[in-house]
Amino acid sequence: MDSTTDTENKVIEEIPKSQEYWAKLTEYEGPLDILLHFVKEEELNIYDIPISKITRDFLGYINYMQDLDIELAGEFLLMAAELMKIKARMLIPQLADNETEEEDPRLTLIRKLLEYKRFKEVAEEMIKFEEQARQRYFRLFFRKDAKKYVVDPLNDFGLQNLTVFNLIKGYRKVITSVRHEFIHPIELLNTTPEIQREFLINFFNNRTSVDYAELIKTLEEKMLVICTFLSILQLALEGFLTLIINNGDPADFSLIKVLQDNLA
Repeated sequence: MDSTTDTENKVIEEIPKSQEYWAKLTEYEGPLDILLHFVKEEELNIYDIPISKITRDFLGYINYMQDLDIELAGEFLLMAAELMKIKARMLIPQLADNETEEEDPRLTLIRKLLEYKRFKEVAEEMIKFEEQARQRYFRLFFRKDAKKYVVDPLNDFGLQNLTVFNLIKGYRKVITSVRHEFIHPIELLNTTPEIQREFLINFFNNRTSVDYAELIKTLEEKMLVICTFLSILQLALEGFLTLIINNGDPADFSLIKVLQDNLA
């Protein structure tokens, strides 16, 4: 216990207090994380680390943190002591009559850095996979009497033979068929997917099915087509409508009412 304290005190005494340290305050996970940052930042060869420079940078970081009154964990001070020990061993000349070649004092540190680097790269890849997984989810339709219904997003909603690309293709086909007229006055189109959703629910009060092309052929504004298209997808997800492809053409599909009760 006393020897460790003496070592830490010796390390603190040898920190270059007068040196201005330029490193910005960053959250590091440990001393190896700091060393690896120095290696990347300075583009150093991890297999041939300039021990004098990296020791100076590490001690400068400790000095910088202490100037900010940030308490350092013991592992940081122990790493500083280890770096100074390696530096001292490399400064001691080998005896000429020594037949056995001594191991590079940096070898243990290099192995630790390489192992830490591998684990960090794997962790970063896992974080990427996690972020990608968070962007993929299924939204199901729930009712108060949900126990009576077993919802299958593909079969119950009539989407088993539809893909996102099919819907996009159908949307593009309709958009290109909409008449384009140059109208100079700019008018605000007061419509939203919610408004078109109510329109569709009222529309199906007297009908049970309709072709998609027939439904929107009277819509001359692109915004109306877009809002109607989005409301169709929403009602399909809610189980109010089912979408069926006609004649094997993904761009030609019909809307069929499923539920008899009004969802408005």
